[in-house]
Order: sequence, then structure tokens, then C-alpha cells
Amino acid sequence: MYGGPGTGIGPALRKARQTRGKSIEEASRDTRIRTEYLQALEREAFGSLRGDVYVRGFLRSYSSYLGLNPDKVVSVYVRAMGKSVADVPEPPPVQPLRQATLHKILHRRGNWKLAVALAVVGLAIAGSVGLLARGASAPAPAAPPGSPAAAISTSTVTLDIASVVRPVHATVYVDGHQAFAGRIAKGGSKFFAGTTLIRVRLDRGGVAKLTVNGTNIGMPGNPNGAYGAPFQPGDFRSSGNGS
Repeated sequence: MYGGPGTGIGPALRKARQTRGKSIEEASRDTRIRTEYLQALEREAFGSLRGDVYVRGFLRSYSSYLGLNPDKVVSVYVRAMGKSVADVPEPPPVQPLRQATLHKILHRRGNWKLAVALAVVGLAIAGSVGLLARGASAPAPAAPPGSPAAAISTSTVTLDIASVVRPVHATVYVDGHQAFAGRIAKGGSKFFAGTTLIRVRLDRGGVAKLTVNGTNIGMPGNPNGAYGAPFQPGDFRSSGNGS
């Protein structure tokens, strides 16, 4: 059951997760957001998440994890709920909720014209969700300027570090802020998403596989020294996804 007229956000989140090859359970472990909350986001059952601030916080965390632009995803949600983005304060850090009342669904009164308009937009988005997920095999038709599909465009940079040969110590900065500093065990991986720049430094090159913007760039660097590099949204996108 949906929490209101379709916004296109739920299908976009689900498509992005499936493109990354992640199950709901894996996404829950990685984001530390309970599975029922992620399922509610993908169903657009926003009213089950106990408040607008929680919805925006979960949307921001989940869309960033999936490689979507969190600010634009939240903007689409806010506009769909009939609010002004400028009037909505920045949500606080996401805290796990103690319980979810899944039978409470958002109902809005006196807004049928908006519901019909958003339903039409939702149909258009269904044909263009391929633009939202990184590494899509073929581009979908471009969405009209100003539409939700255009607003959630993948103007993001993503990095996946997979330790293959041996454990590696990594330091990662996302958009100027340190996102991670620690050891990645052999066989382990870490995923990062930003809007402008990701900088990575490994204590040893040639031991970890890097996937930048959906493209496998192998295990760069020299095993006899440290490795560091910056990555931006346009890097490696034109070369296609690696295996």
C-alpha cells in the first residue's frame, strides 16, 4: 500500500539497488537502516515512517548509499508533499526508530489535482529510471527539464573499494569531509558516494580493486608504495562499466 500518489522515488531507489546487485537485507546491513524502513521507502509508504523529518533522513542516507543525489531526491519528495524546499530545515542525523507503525499511511485532503498530476509524472519516470542508477546498460530517454526524473540525475561520484590480495588501510574523504579511516579486511569492501569529489589513499597499491562510477579500474598503484587519487562525477563514465 502506498502513502500517496506516486513520486517516482520508490521505483528509482529499487532500480538503483537492483543495479548494484544488493538485496534489501544487504542494504540494511550496509546503511544500518532496518529492512522494513527501506521497504517502505521503495513502496513510497512514507506515512509509515513516523514523520517528515524521519522520511527525509532515511531518503538522504539510502539515496547516497545507492549513488543517487541525496539533495535532489529529498527535493523531489518535499515538492511531492506540497511543500517548499526552502521552508524545510535540514534533517538531523538519522537515528534508528524504536518501532514502526506500518498501518499508518499518509493521507492528504483537498489535493486531488496534485495527485492526478503526480500520477502522470510517475508514469513518465517509470520509463526513465535507468538514468538514476549508476552503471545502467543503456541510457533511457532524457526527462523533461524540471521533472522529478531530471532532478534525481546521477550527478554523483561513487567509489567501491574491495580488498582482494591482502588487508589494506584506507582513508577516504567525501566532498571534503573524512568519511572513513581504517582497515579493510581481505575479501571486504567499502562503498562511498558524494556529489563533487572523493579522495582515497591506500597504504599499499596493487592490492585493492577500485570501482569508480560503476567502472572497474582494477587494482591501481605499486605494491611497494602507497596509492592515492581523487575521483569526480565524470570520471570513467564514458568508458563503460568494467566486470
